[in-house]
Amino acid sequence: RAFSDVLLCLLVDGAVVLQQKISLTKAEEKLAIIDCHFSSDCRYYIHWYQQKDRETLKRILYADIDDGSTKVNDAGDESIKSEKKELNHFVLKITKLKKEHSAMYYCACWVWSSVSTKVFGSGTRLYVTGSQVKPPKLYGYLPSKKYIDKRDKQTMLCQASGMFPDLVKFTWKKKSETGEWTNVPEENVVEQNNKNAVTVTSMMIIDKNTAENSDYQCTVAHEGGTDKPQTLEMKRGNLKKL
Repeated sequence: RAFSDVLLCLLVDGAVVLQQKISLTKAEEKLAIIDCHFSSDCRYYIHWYQQKDRETLKRILYADIDDGSTKVNDAGDESIKSEKKELNHFVLKITKLKKEHSAMYYCACWVWSSVSTKVFGSGTRLYVTGSQVKPPKLYGYLPSKKYIDKRDKQTMLCQASGMFPDLVKFTWKKKSETGEWTNVPEENVVEQNNKNAVTVTSMMIIDKNTAENSDYQCTVAHEGGTDKPQTLEMKRGNLKKL
């Protein structure tokens, strides 16, 4: 499953609107605090949604963006509350966690431009389990010159393995002529999951000449490395070849 500081964001008109962490792992009876950071584009209310596996998305409550007061609690669960922490920062608190609280939690708000649109964050997956969080091991594989497809494309691989939970976010960056790292377009990236081996692989497909003459790095964000996501320099000499 794929999705620094391990924040996920949704972009609207080029501006960051909502940010959420990838995942949160807590044991039963503990307290879960799910963060939502948002920009000043959000208006009036912050909405919270829950989506359990194989169930439809449902709103569980919404709160006033100015004073933080809860307007409606659609969940009917008094253990779930919204709280305003500071300007542009709300949290969803779930006390005395139960297994049935395991789900995706999204924050959302209305944004006005030419039309009004409800914008969602990328969501935080809550795992209610006694299992311990384990960060991934990161491996990189460079293309061998003999593996070039008919379109003169080559593939670089970045692999995260052995983590819990198995939810990660890969980011590929290319070094520009000025020495700055810029994001690689998402259309150049494909991901594969091997659940039996708890492995997620991100493949970047690029032009042969670009692969040979440019520097790349792969970063993986995971709950177990919240403060410092792992980064791997995709350089020949310290990585395996495909």
